[in-house]
Amino acid sequence: MFDYVHNQEFAFGIDLSRYNASADLRQFPNFDQIAAHQPEVMFIAMRTGQSWGEKDQTFGHFFDEARRIGACILPYHVIFPGETALKQIDNLMEILDGIDLTHVRLVLDVELEHLKSRAMITNTLQICLELLRQETGRYPIVYSRASFVDNCLQIDDLPVVDWWLAQYYYRRSYPAYTPEYPCPPKLPRGVSNWLIHQTTDKGPAIGGGSNYMDYDRWNGGKQQVLAYFGRTEGLPVGLCPLDGQPCCRENQPSAPVRLELPVEA
Repeated sequence: MFDYVHNQEFAFGIDLSRYNASADLRQFPNFDQIAAHQPEVMFIAMRTGQSWGEKDQTFGHFFDEARRIGACILPYHVIFPGETALKQIDNLMEILDGIDLTHVRLVLDVELEHLKSRAMITNTLQICLELLRQETGRYPIVYSRASFVDNCLQIDDLPVVDWWLAQYYYRRSYPAYTPEYPCPPKLPRGVSNWLIHQTTDKGPAIGGGSNYMDYDRWNGGKQQVLAYFGRTEGLPVGLCPLDGQPCCRENQPSAPVRLELPVEA
């Protein structure tokens, strides 16, 4: 039995990628088992791809299944600091083509140094953030960990964003599972709050598909998760949480915000 005692007051979620399916892409996690799991899986993050030229082959399946079971969805894209920000965001938006971006919350995965300078890593992230703000009307969540942010990013040069931070116990030897790390995660210098805590990358795989699964906790309970996604419990996705009527922005992105972007290094 996996230990959930420390974090039971925080809403539970998982994040998925190609590594949560079999090598031949014939076996995936069973989302009916994910839907029936306790604690309830309130939110599911899934990797869209990396940089400007890679799409995660499992993204479409995971997205459709997560939507089917009514989970709150967070597509995340891995940023390469030395590659052109515009091409990377173009790749992300192409992968997301046809998805109503008002119903999901995007994430930038920022944890790769690639021997680049702190200034270049920060500059690439700055531009990616502003490009997504123009596309969606809001900044994406940023995934990282305190040590990387402290060593590789200039926080004062970044806008205020919501942070998804990884911190977990040292991994136990295979095939043992590693318990969740107690919330909250360590905060980077200059960051005053956290939205999501990745508590382990070696939890038991819910619904199969692989041996391990990443677990996450939200800084709040079920209602806080639903509110962040603009949802009210029991209200189908696509209806306005204020009046229950069809959302006037259905299939329409937010109006672009014209901003001056930092210059690419």
